[in-house]
Amino acid sequence: MEHTKHIVSFVKIVCMLCAVDVVTSSRVTTLQDMSSHKRLSFQEEYHVGGGVDVCADIIGPEWKITKQEKVDYLCPELLVWVPKTGFTELVKVNQKSQLEGGFSIAIFCYVLHVLPFNIQPIFKPFVNANGESNGTYDDLLKQIRNQPSESCQAVAGDVTVRASRTPFYDFTIPYQGAELYMLVRATHEWNQTLWTFLKPFTWRLWIVIVGAGIYIGFAVAFLEYRVGNPKFKVPIHHKVVMIIWFPISTFFFYEGKILNKNSKVVLITWLSMIFIIVQIFTATLSSWLTIDQLRPKLPSSFENAGYQYGGYVDNYITQNYNCSGKHLKALKSIEEYKNAFSNGSISAVFDELPYIDLFLAKYGSDYMKVGPLNQQSGHAFAFPHDSPLVNYFTRAVVNITESEIMKEMKEKYFRFDVPNGSQSNQALPQSLDIHSFIGLFIFTGILTIVAIILSESSIRSTSIKNKILPISTEN
Repeated sequence: MEHTKHIVSFVKIVCMLCAVDVVTSSRVTTLQDMSSHKRLSFQEEYHVGGGVDVCADIIGPEWKITKQEKVDYLCPELLVWVPKTGFTELVKVNQKSQLEGGFSIAIFCYVLHVLPFNIQPIFKPFVNANGESNGTYDDLLKQIRNQPSESCQAVAGDVTVRASRTPFYDFTIPYQGAELYMLVRATHEWNQTLWTFLKPFTWRLWIVIVGAGIYIGFAVAFLEYRVGNPKFKVPIHHKVVMIIWFPISTFFFYEGKILNKNSKVVLITWLSMIFIIVQIFTATLSSWLTIDQLRPKLPSSFENAGYQYGGYVDNYITQNYNCSGKHLKALKSIEEYKNAFSNGSISAVFDELPYIDLFLAKYGSDYMKVGPLNQQSGHAFAFPHDSPLVNYFTRAVVNITESEIMKEMKEKYFRFDVPNGSQSNQALPQSLDIHSFIGLFIFTGILTIVAIILSESSIRSTSIKNKILPISTEN
């Protein structure tokens, strides 16, 4: 009987242990389900491009590499707000309010990729119920304002670093410049004036050419006078005229017989030099006569200027261009810029350099940029104030901007190299100066001096022979 009681007690203990184990397992399962449900709900609310991992599409299989370093106080997941803009080359959000990519997003993904720890971005387009932009860039930044420092949120896109924003947000260093420019129509000008035919050479070169002509005339006159050419036995004022006129007249007129062989050498050298100079002059003059220069057509008033919707440029126009701001037009894309110019509703557009270059790459033949009007820090990524992520992201941005990735992404999303993607505008030809012909002038001058020395030596030698010859005959 007593043995039976022990058996019953043992069975009760086993049953109690099993019940505790079941309850514990159930609680663990419930907690895991709640955690999974919480993460699922978070990702459903802030969906990753409609279920597509944007960074994986941009970077490829390397995106899935697991990094060894782990930082407990940082974020395994990062909610990233992105703007919806008409410039889809920088940030592209489709009609379903899903992020598809863009240059700014690609740079952000590569920055995440070079971080020493893993962070999963959850991109959230800043759109309203109709799928359109939910406000300005300042409104976008307010989504992360007044958040605690450990808040895992950021803003990625073409956000400009401005002094008015830095007290409330922390920015990485800029990943691209964003100087402010003005876009206006261009007028074609032909650079033909009364004195265009003189522009191929500088005034100093013209003076040297005239001086060289006088020098050659003097040398030929001296050489011919020394051999007794009657053409040069004239009064002094006639000689001066002949010295000036002779180098020119040799091209067109027959000025009489040349008796000194050294004079012929000087004239041949002179004619060769002038032939070279004339050929270069003709080629340069042709460039001056046919050059087509684009000149900015600046409006007399900026009351009906345009600017990019959602930005800060409207305030800049009203403050710096004596403009009331009542007729300024907010435009959303390159096509709207072009249409507004075509229908005459705007006379100029104020915008940052990346957008101006995109416009000029497509419609640049009749438009020009003027500036920079104002120096901006550039486009960067924003974080809540005192976020511990900023320093990590800044170092990563430096690595990306100094690598070949930046050039590759510009070619991929902009379809052109931004620094060289502005309008084509032929520069004025350069007027040639003395240094362009210095060797030719030195050669001609030295050869002329040598000809005079040889001529004098020949005359002296002949004179000595004539003096010695009569003495020998008398003996």
